[in-house]
Amino acid sequence: MTVFVTVTGVVQGVGYRPFVAGIARESHVSGLVRNSGGVVEIFASGPESAVTGFLRLLREHRPAGAVVLDVSARRIPERRFDGFSIARSGEKPSAEKRPPVFPPDLPVCGDCLREMLDPKDRRFRYPFISCASCGPRFSILDSLPYDRENTSMRDFPMCSCCAEEYRAGRRRHAQTISCRECGPQLLFYGRGGPCEQEEALRRGVALLKSGAVVAVKGVGGYQYVCLPGDARAVDRLRRLKGREKKPFAVMFSSPSDVRKVCRMSPEEEALISSAARPIVLLEKTGEAFCAGVCGDSRFLGAFLPSAGLHRLLTDACGPLVVTSGNATTEPIIHEDGRMAQVSSPLLGGVLYHTRAIRTPLDDSVARVFRGTPQVLRRSRGYVPLPVVLGVSAPRPALAAGGDLKSCFCLLSGDRAYLSQYFGDLENYRVQRNYRAGLERMERIFGIRPQAVACDLHPGYFSSALAKKIASGLPGGQPVPVQHHFAHAASVMAEHGLESCIGVVFDGTGYGTDGTVWGGEFLLCRGAGFERAGCLSRVTLCGGDAAARDASLTADCYRFAAGEKAGGKNFPLVSAALSHGVNTFETSSMGRLFDAAAAILGIRVYNGYEGECPIALENAAVSALKAGTEPYPFRFRLFADESGRICADQTDFARQLLRAAGERVQTGAAALGFHRAVGRMVLGVCRRIREKSGEDRVALSGGVFANRLLLGDCCDRLSADGFRVYYNSAVPSNDGGISLGQAWVLARMGQTGTD
Repeated sequence: MTVFVTVTGVVQGVGYRPFVAGIARESHVSGLVRNSGGVVEIFASGPESAVTGFLRLLREHRPAGAVVLDVSARRIPERRFDGFSIARSGEKPSAEKRPPVFPPDLPVCGDCLREMLDPKDRRFRYPFISCASCGPRFSILDSLPYDRENTSMRDFPMCSCCAEEYRAGRRRHAQTISCRECGPQLLFYGRGGPCEQEEALRRGVALLKSGAVVAVKGVGGYQYVCLPGDARAVDRLRRLKGREKKPFAVMFSSPSDVRKVCRMSPEEEALISSAARPIVLLEKTGEAFCAGVCGDSRFLGAFLPSAGLHRLLTDACGPLVVTSGNATTEPIIHEDGRMAQVSSPLLGGVLYHTRAIRTPLDDSVARVFRGTPQVLRRSRGYVPLPVVLGVSAPRPALAAGGDLKSCFCLLSGDRAYLSQYFGDLENYRVQRNYRAGLERMERIFGIRPQAVACDLHPGYFSSALAKKIASGLPGGQPVPVQHHFAHAASVMAEHGLESCIGVVFDGTGYGTDGTVWGGEFLLCRGAGFERAGCLSRVTLCGGDAAARDASLTADCYRFAAGEKAGGKNFPLVSAALSHGVNTFETSSMGRLFDAAAAILGIRVYNGYEGECPIALENAAVSALKAGTEPYPFRFRLFADESGRICADQTDFARQLLRAAGERVQTGAAALGFHRAVGRMVLGVCRRIREKSGEDRVALSGGVFANRLLLGDCCDRLSADGFRVYYNSAVPSNDGGISLGQAWVLARMGQTGTD
């Protein structure tokens, strides 16, 4: 009996072919296994009972790191084989075939770590150790199938020892196999001149211990590294990056080291130790490091080593600040030549190697909310795994996403392939990385978009690029998807919802009426929506400055509330608003958070995105822990001329100003603000449910990064009989809207909508 088997899923780059060969020998069948495009193909021949047993093992077991979506087998004419072999790879993927599923970069496994730390092993202290189950994957990939010659490892021919291991044992057919004799080597340049291998590591460790900042070439790009307990080193790092306040992440050698400074639940430990190795936001137990690491944040971004080099550094130095190697607003540096151009007395040296990084990848960021992991930045460790939708698109498509926290999505069938996080597209280098990433993913996965979706904003780079791409396709135009509907649709895509009330709170998004939206209640049904509720509009001035300067925003709210005095710039603000100079109308919840933080005297400027709202949340959480009674703020709800349910921002601003004038305790006011928003969400959703019968609520948008608000809304809505959903696999911020756009395209195809 001979069968031909096709296995789909994450079955390349995870040691799947050696695994198949092993169970074939165990089952006493002959044949071959090979990569073909992004799938694995198997010919298995032998007595019917042996082949049946082989197929059963194939369906019931898999190697670590593999994700098997389907094992299909069909009987073919009898063929004879001489034993069971691992054959050369077959054809590459094409647009006509279902795109493959390929693994992200995998962290160094326990077996490799034991070898790296064993003085008797030939790979002792070799920083780039890997095997069939671990090591770089997507970051070094040129094309499929996943063979050494299709990766940047082709620049490193195997030595005789590695070649022997490649034929048998734990590293059988491990495409990244290497050692000190034949693989990438650790190199150093900087103070004291260049050196390599163990001397390079020794020099890097010595510099770090002396308080220097060192650039380290990681899996997805260069990283700046320093000691978190050295205030001068952290200050140098901030000046090198041009980053004044935003918290840094800290890498620890092991979970036990993390527990010394952070609270960590079993779910959080599972997440931080997972194959993705994300930065996980954990609650601090105290101030273990200098204040410059994460300021007054109540969380620390903690993560574990993903590569042998990181483990060697943290073993030698203890915890380390590890952040992307770039200036703020620039993309992560991944080319050796670019890093060589960084000339600064603030940088002590560079630890690197000559294995090329094909796809730059920042570290992913995640947290656990009520036992469920939530991805806040989706990049290394998650990309390029697809999100599987509950609906299948009739044709391949591109969703361009937005310009902030940019991320595109390629859609094929029911698989949505999200790109890595790129950054903000106002920067030319980010634009270049975005275009290059799109070309690479289209080529690797064989997806040729026949439809394009983009944000409604007419000034976005992503929208302009979408228009250019769509001009060569049937129809000639992209499908514009309103920003906040895309946020809600991303939750619908994750949870397979056909309809919902989308509660979407963020800083800004272009509305269908030409105003700036951001506090939205959308009744979503399939590929369409109705704006059923919102915050009432307030007029702001100052353009983009309003997103940074909370004192400016607060003065605009003072003017709207009828105040005659405010901050030192109030006369200018008042004049601009009175005469309509550089003004815009907005329903933004993000700006209301900014205004509240400034009016209550908590924070007046966003030195980094969300600084004022985070400070407002911190004050509220401190009050909650202290048992403080929240101040009784309350939103007035009313129906506008179109019947839309509105929450009155102007009246609420008057309440904020009254509380500030009465010198209400800051924590009580901050907690009262959050409770009022939660009550308002419930009130508006109730009214929408009364009219529509809809009882599903999707919470999305950057404001819902606020744990206190998200939890309060979930509790109130659930207690009132609503079914509540929120983002988990993709960020709730703009890093997730490309998934929502893709879902809308797929739904439009299902209903025949053009």
